[in-house]
Formats: sequence, C-alpha cells, structure tokens
Amino acid sequence: MSDVIPVVNPVVPVAVPAPVPVPAAPVVPVVPAVDPAATVDPQYPDGLGDPGKRALDAERARADQAEKALKALTDKAAADALAAENAKLSELERAQKVANDATAAAAKQTEENLRLNFAYNNGVPREWVNRLQGSTPEELAADWAILQPTLVAPAAVIDPNAPRVPAPVPSPGPQPGTPKSEGEVLYESFYPNRK
Repeated sequence: MSDVIPVVNPVVPVAVPAPVPVPAAPVVPVVPAVDPAATVDPQYPDGLGDPGKRALDAERARADQAEKALKALTDKAAADALAAENAKLSELERAQKVANDATAAAAKQTEENLRLNFAYNNGVPREWVNRLQGSTPEELAADWAILQPTLVAPAAVIDPNAPRVPAPVPSPGPQPGTPKSEGEVLYESFYPNRK
C-alpha cells in the first residue's frame, strides 16, 4: 500500500455580499378614534407631567433657535457666494451682467403691462388676469377666447342685514272677489264669453 497523503483543500474566505434589503411595504399608521368629549391638549402628548412639558417646551425653543441660526448661515453663505462670483468678474463682465439683468426685468415688465392692458380693454375679471398667457396681443386674445367660455357668473353677495323680501308668486291664481250665486255660475258655464 502506498502512503497516500490526503490533500485538504484550504478554506479560502470568500467575501459574501450582504443581502440586499427588500423594500418593506409602506407602513400605514393606525389612527385611533378621537373621543370628542375628551379634552386633550394637542400641544403635549398624553401622560406628560409638568417636568415633561417644560422639557418639551425647552426643546421646541432650542429647535426654533437652531432653525433661525441655520437660515441666517444659509443666507450668509448665499450672499458670500454671490460676492465671490462678482469678485471674479471683470468690470466689463459686471456691467454686462447688470445690463442683462435690467433688460430681462424690463422685458418681464413690458409683458406684464401688455397683459394688464389687454385684460383692462377686454373686460377680463380681476381674478382671471393672472391666468392669461401670451407675449403678444394675438396670443393673449387666443388664450382669452379659450378661457372666456369657462367663466361662471359670480354669485351675488347676500347681505345678511338686508331686509327680507318675499319671492314673487309666479301665478297668482283666482283673485278673491264677490261670491257668485248658483245661477251666475250656471249661466257662465253655458255662456263663458258673456257676462
């Protein structure tokens, strides 16, 4: 018999990828029914004592201060970025930028004036002026032609202090008069056109 040396395969550690998390179905919170008779302070959760309420108020105040500080820092960073951008520009480029901004503002104002003049001349209700779209009178007229059929006449405002007036009777019916005798009624039934 020969000496056979068994060969043992060394176990090489293999990196196994982490399992991919399966997206869970969205959790729908269960909202308990609210008893209208129970008076719960919506500002504080149930069962929170006075120390808890003070701590919650302090935390809310701290969060408000942090939000204000973050907004101030964000505004300062934006202003610094604009200042840095302007510092990089040459004098000519700054003048061109100012001119382009002024030209864009003037074009926007001209378009707004055109829209307002069209609305005024064509009787567009004030609530619908902002709905008009177009940069020429023809485009505004075409848009108004589309919008105009969708207008609903505004309901009249009813003054609650105004005196109440009864509605008119559509058909007054027979009017009261002197009662007729049996003979007159019989005569009118035979001769309706004679009186």
